[in-house]
Amino acid sequence: MSLADEYDVDVTFYHRDGTIYVDTRTGASEPLLALLDNLGLDRHSALDDVWHQVPDGMDEIAMKSMADRAAPLLARAGYKVDIDTGLFGGTAYRAAQAAHRQPPPPAPRSARAHRTR
Repeated sequence: MSLADEYDVDVTFYHRDGTIYVDTRTGASEPLLALLDNLGLDRHSALDDVWHQVPDGMDEIAMKSMADRAAPLLARAGYKVDIDTGLFGGTAYRAAQAAHRQPPPPAPRSARAHRTR
């Protein structure tokens, strides 16, 4: 049984041992596997188990970028996607958040005082 089977999704992304893995349901369709191949993920198999992962040697920013592109494309294609929250906890994610931090909204204006004559 794959992680995708356990989570009741078609595809799950998770980060382990310095790489990002993409697990599909047991017996995933060839169109889904081919889509993952076309997104630049490497297909691996052992016995009846098939999984994808980002190519070896990619740095953290490139791995995160590839996962960021792949997940929405899969969802738009109608697949149920799960992403491990640990995937977004790396230093690249924190740096990206700091770079795109929005300034705080302006303080609300105080109500005008009404003068009476």
